[in-house]
Amino acid sequence: MESNYRDIVLTDLEVDTLKGPCYLSDQIIAFYFAYLSGSFNTKKTDTLLVPPFISLLIANSEDTTCVEDYVKSWEMSSERLVLFVVNDIIEDCSGGDGGNHWSILVYDRTKNLFLHFDSMMGVNNFSALKLYDALKEFMGPGGESLSPHASSKKQRKKKKNVPYVKRGSKATQPPAIGESEATAVAGLPMFTECETAPQQQNGYDCGLYVLAIARAICQWSSQEHNRTDMISTIEKNVDYSVEMKMRSEVLEIIQEISADN
Repeated sequence: MESNYRDIVLTDLEVDTLKGPCYLSDQIIAFYFAYLSGSFNTKKTDTLLVPPFISLLIANSEDTTCVEDYVKSWEMSSERLVLFVVNDIIEDCSGGDGGNHWSILVYDRTKNLFLHFDSMMGVNNFSALKLYDALKEFMGPGGESLSPHASSKKQRKKKKNVPYVKRGSKATQPPAIGESEATAVAGLPMFTECETAPQQQNGYDCGLYVLAIARAICQWSSQEHNRTDMISTIEKNVDYSVEMKMRSEVLEIIQEISADN
């Protein structure tokens, strides 16, 4: 038996991951992102939640032309907030169910800044920087490519001078990128590894934190952005109850939608 929602198909096996201590599949995350988009009317707030498989394809693409095509087709360069999912998969990314850890990377156009939230801080830093490196040339505040179209695979393989945070370290301030790269391309977005609290207490609830953080961001974007900042809203709404309640909440949503269909 399958559940369908906005072209997202969930098998019984995937739904069952919400019933026990299991690592969430990319389809569960894609479903909840689609649900948040509808619930919070994200088109009105210029907020885009990118499905996991698109984020993985961008992060692992060797061709900047393909990355640029994804950015254009999903209209990422015109949104105020863009939420990407990070996975530490290093081989075949076609399915999205590989890897061992999920985290979330947020682009805030008002600050021209990428923010990485990781419930096991430091574990996905390399993968987040990989996704950032793939996107940064196309996500400037003007919404246009910041590098010549001719800069393709050869340039991408060149070592980048980007910030690096060691596993387990904390960074509460955006680390500065190298001056040479910062001045090479005007408007290049920055990257910061946010101090994310709480940190998960096990090895399988990372996807739940991604969902909870995404929900808090959508709430902030639609209701609270004039009263508080995004990080404060995340801190207020994401706590250890995520590990106890989030699975049942998402499962209930799926069951209600299935009953209506």
